[in-house]
Amino acid sequence: MTGADWNAYLARIGYEGPSGPTLEVLRGLCRAHVSSIPFELLDGPDGIKPAIDAASVFEKVVVNRQGGACMEVNNLFAGLLEHLGFDVTTLAARPWLPQDRAYTETGDHMVLLVRLDGTEWLVDVAYSQLTAVEPLELDGTVRTERGWEFRVHREDEGGGEFVAQRKGLSGRWAPIHRFTRDPRGAEHFDEIVELYLNPANDSPILHTLMCSRVTPTGKVTVVNDLLIETGGGGAESSSRLQTPQAARAAMEAVFAGHPQLVERGTRIWQRLVGDSLPAAAPNLEENTV
Repeated sequence: MTGADWNAYLARIGYEGPSGPTLEVLRGLCRAHVSSIPFELLDGPDGIKPAIDAASVFEKVVVNRQGGACMEVNNLFAGLLEHLGFDVTTLAARPWLPQDRAYTETGDHMVLLVRLDGTEWLVDVAYSQLTAVEPLELDGTVRTERGWEFRVHREDEGGGEFVAQRKGLSGRWAPIHRFTRDPRGAEHFDEIVELYLNPANDSPILHTLMCSRVTPTGKVTVVNDLLIETGGGGAESSSRLQTPQAARAAMEAVFAGHPQLVERGTRIWQRLVGDSLPAAAPNLEENTV
């Protein structure tokens, strides 16, 4: 990719600040990115196996103004950081599944490790659930954003496993995902794409509508018919999307500024969720002559 391509990417996320490899620049880039580019896994339900190399993701996200999943967007973001002179490594994290009380078996979430002046930072600009927008130090330092607290906790003193965490309303730290510093590049994530997003495989991802967007106070996430909204001060609520009107409103919140994604997400919701909803009972009074 050329310098003009990276400039187009910066324009896509609305970043106009300095470009040197500093912590303040890294923070500004993270904020700009998550404010502009939604997380979305719409290719799977549409029977598309995405390419995750930087050039292909650039075409999708910058030229065609779509969003992307972690393996797409974090990979493109890593390329931008390298272009700007940052020391960045792609890692594989295992997301925590609250319903199963367990982590995924494979490292299917791409995160970034950035080293600046001897300090290591976790960077993640593409995740479905609420995570820290700005980088987190790997030493357990707590970061507060919009009333939420985040940290990276080392699992065992001197060991190599880390857990990204968010403090819940109860005051307890809940896991988001766990990872090691072991680099994981294109070969590993190509295997993940093949496992989850190849239409030839019957992965649940192929039948799941998933998208999210960072908001000024938190995050809005849609998983099939479930709408999860997190706000400032630790507030979180969930509701069911049971009508096409509610689904479209949720898509407009997630995909603000991306009308083509609003239409695509609403269409996928109708196919995966709306078509299975029971038909409304007729209003007998209205039909009485």
